[in-house]
Amino acid sequence: MTLQSSGSMTFADINNELRSSGTLVFPDTRTRWLAEVPSGNLILPTNFYSKQAVKLVHSAVDTVDRSGSYTFSSCDFGIDYTGRTLVAVTALFAGSDQVLSQTSVTIGGSSAAGGNNGDGDPAGGLVPASAVGCGVWAAKPAGTSGSVVVNFTSGTAGAAALYLFSLAGAASATPHGQTSGITSDNPDFPSGDSGTLAVAANGVVVGGVARAVNTGAITLTGLTEVAQVTVDGSHRIVVGVANRLSVDAAYSVGFTTGSGNTVYAMRAASFN
Repeated sequence: MTLQSSGSMTFADINNELRSSGTLVFPDTRTRWLAEVPSGNLILPTNFYSKQAVKLVHSAVDTVDRSGSYTFSSCDFGIDYTGRTLVAVTALFAGSDQVLSQTSVTIGGSSAAGGNNGDGDPAGGLVPASAVGCGVWAAKPAGTSGSVVVNFTSGTAGAAALYLFSLAGAASATPHGQTSGITSDNPDFPSGDSGTLAVAANGVVVGGVARAVNTGAITLTGLTEVAQVTVDGSHRIVVGVANRLSVDAAYSVGFTTGSGNTVYAMRAASFN
């Protein structure tokens, strides 16, 4: 859900989008970030039409083989406004059977809360030898830029991807709810999967799906796609969000594709 695309708009509408119940200062860094007008005149309602308080601020891919960690330097964090949370969707890929479990992530030097799902399959299995992991991690660092570091267990990843979102109004960087166990579940490898997570009032969900050694398109369910790319010519990642949701103890997210027999992982987290 986003702010309306036409017609009248009130300060209360903007406050609700920002997940705030306090006094709205107009303009300030939050309202400029929401309107995507960093300077100059801010016009209500024109500048706020169709805006939402979760935005993709940076994306990056690293296709160098690495062991132990990937560091994404000079990431754009966007405007630093009061109450900002940065949410990273992170994915690791390998063209061989590995353990690519993400153990920790830092965003702008701050330890991130979250987790990851992953799977692998050895040579001679139903699919080409491969491994993948997809995580969602969040922190509240200061500043407009910095590094994102993804640490993982033993093994060598052939590529990594990062999608970084700026989210307004979350009281904590610790997710309210998280999915678990949405993986290819060797030896099943279905063409789609789903899971649930808890969502609070006016909550937002950020998530992603990563598939190794398959570049076929991925369709999200329960999330609106923000970006989808092929990684290193062999793998695929899609990320999406669902904004301003109602209370739901078991909100459903998932994905479908055109074919199975592929190692995959999905992770999603909610914030409020």
